[in-house]
Amino acid sequence: MNPILRNLAGLALAGVLAACGTQPQTQDSLTQADAQALSEAAQGDLQLTGAMLGDASAGALNTQGGVDSLEAQAQAWGLPRRISLILRAVGVLHLPPSGSGNCTLSTTPVSPTDADDDGVPADATTTYDCSYTGPGGTSYSLNGSIQLQDTNDNQPYSGYSVIFNSFRSRVSSSSLSVERNLNGSYSMDKQDATLFKISKNYTHSVTKTALNNTYTGSLVFNVSKTYAPDNDGDSNPWNAGTITVDKASPGSATWTRNGNTRNLVWYTDPTLHWNRSVCQNPLGRLMNFDRGAKEYVYTNPANEKSTLRIEFSACGQFTVTLNSQTVQ
Repeated sequence: MNPILRNLAGLALAGVLAACGTQPQTQDSLTQADAQALSEAAQGDLQLTGAMLGDASAGALNTQGGVDSLEAQAQAWGLPRRISLILRAVGVLHLPPSGSGNCTLSTTPVSPTDADDDGVPADATTTYDCSYTGPGGTSYSLNGSIQLQDTNDNQPYSGYSVIFNSFRSRVSSSSLSVERNLNGSYSMDKQDATLFKISKNYTHSVTKTALNNTYTGSLVFNVSKTYAPDNDGDSNPWNAGTITVDKASPGSATWTRNGNTRNLVWYTDPTLHWNRSVCQNPLGRLMNFDRGAKEYVYTNPANEKSTLRIEFSACGQFTVTLNSQTVQ
């Protein structure tokens, strides 16, 4: 498979290759195919968390530019540095050269202020209307806009917000097509020297077509969680830290797949540990967690629970289970 599409498959909703294994099912409980689809959507959210906490310094992006061209092309189009990480998180791994024919990629204002040089401008909106072909004949289409707002442009690591406005990315080859639609906001704000608040109020919808079969899923997030930097003497608070969503006050998510809508709760158990200072290898990887777990719980009308668990055991290495059974 084309390496770009192999990465995209890691973020896409599960399609025709659903797990063959079965387990006893009760009224409206999650199936293995449901669990595989939900886990892929949840992984997409973890990728976005990684983009929010990722290293958007000029040095880091220049190093990444030695591996592929995304960062260099994003900067040639005048996109803020943080945008290249967000594009990776939603599956966009290539941009055309600046000025290419069927593309309009713009930033308003044209030269946004970034006084603290953290890769997040004080306030800027990037707009996309673009269709192009990338390496290996992979076709891309981008539409909509992404707005970045720095909480305090005079203070690095003060936090910032990302606002998706009808943002759509579509990546396809002869055998696979993945389309994502994002709407809403994701923000991270410094509460004090030892704590950040992360708020999610956004919808991430994915449509995947494989082998002439199309599957659509949508996950709506509404949650506040905390990020506590490690007390390790590192001057960069986003290099390593702990993400917590308390089980006693869980986040909510509305999940829709194949026309079936379910209300879920989710939390960390134990807390997720982010560690980009150790785990960011290979470059470009965004899920730099080395331990901890997230659980998504659906309770059906008969009060029976289905629990999907994504658990990290080492840098970027994780397992997915449904009611303690491995999701293939």
